[in-house]
Amino acid sequence: QNCMQFLSQAPQPPSIDSVKAAVEVLHQVGAVAADNERERLTPLGLHLAKLPVDVRIAKMMIFGVLFCTIEPVLTIAASLASKSPFAEFFNDDGTAKAKQQQFMGPDSDFITYVNVWEAYSKATEASPSAARKFCKENYLNFVALREISDSRRQFLDLLCSIGFLDKSDADNLKQSTFNRHAKKHELVHAVCAAGFYPNIARLDQTPAMNISLWHNNERIYFHGKSINASKKRFQSSDKWIVFHEKFGTTHRTSVATTAFVHPFVLCLFGGSVVVKHTERKVLVDGWMELPMAAQVGVFLREIRKQLEVLLQKVFEHSDKRQIEKMDHDMIEGIVSILSSECA
Repeated sequence: QNCMQFLSQAPQPPSIDSVKAAVEVLHQVGAVAADNERERLTPLGLHLAKLPVDVRIAKMMIFGVLFCTIEPVLTIAASLASKSPFAEFFNDDGTAKAKQQQFMGPDSDFITYVNVWEAYSKATEASPSAARKFCKENYLNFVALREISDSRRQFLDLLCSIGFLDKSDADNLKQSTFNRHAKKHELVHAVCAAGFYPNIARLDQTPAMNISLWHNNERIYFHGKSINASKKRFQSSDKWIVFHEKFGTTHRTSVATTAFVHPFVLCLFGGSVVVKHTERKVLVDGWMELPMAAQVGVFLREIRKQLEVLLQKVFEHSDKRQIEKMDHDMIEGIVSILSSECA
């Protein structure tokens, strides 16, 4: 039986459209694959099935381990699964926004969450009362940050339970080998893109600074709470955006929690890749056109194939020891490519 046939036997079966949408998401993240018109769990899907969280957030956490950015990725995952740490003060909105501005990443809502958590975590080291005072002074939601703290611990325990981390990592996360690239924000964004793909948007900017945002052929907009919503101009390299989710209204569709990613990220973690040699560009998923020398595109496509083989082996035999033994030269090579290109 396929998913549709199996779920149709439930006492109150979900609608066909909702099942189709859910299965499509599972295909997009690589959790299921079609096999003679039946869906089967992939090795990655078997691990994602053991993580009772949104499938894209779960994939992001697993890639956070593999690319050694686990602490910031855990913070991002917990923040997206909890209430916003930014409290709203309608009677003192100006002061609240000014105080909260210190935590804002220059062009990343994901890193903003990391900055808030790191500052709050430092305050908690003194005492619970110091943490409360810190939140009050900086117009942050103390209850939400406690919730984020609980979610981080739960997610960490889940990663340990499926063998990707162990107790020694959990007890000293900052010093863990799986956190050695935590400060490389461009790599953190790449991990977010790997998890949330195909949630990618293209930013178009004219010489007159007219800005438009597109997800395939759909016109979309930055949500008002995104750090990028208030910007009037962007650098020429600011072209591709990863976003957490879309919000649709009768008037427009907005994207929230955004950050810019390098085109190489799309080649490595995106959908189908076609190298157009004569046109000197790479086409990802049929709509993302990336100006790129053909040899660079071919190189990235080959790296991606090798990465997929490597990840398949990890997902088939995952435990911390197997992950530590995997081809670190390839992982570090990808880290080096993304770090140098995004610097």
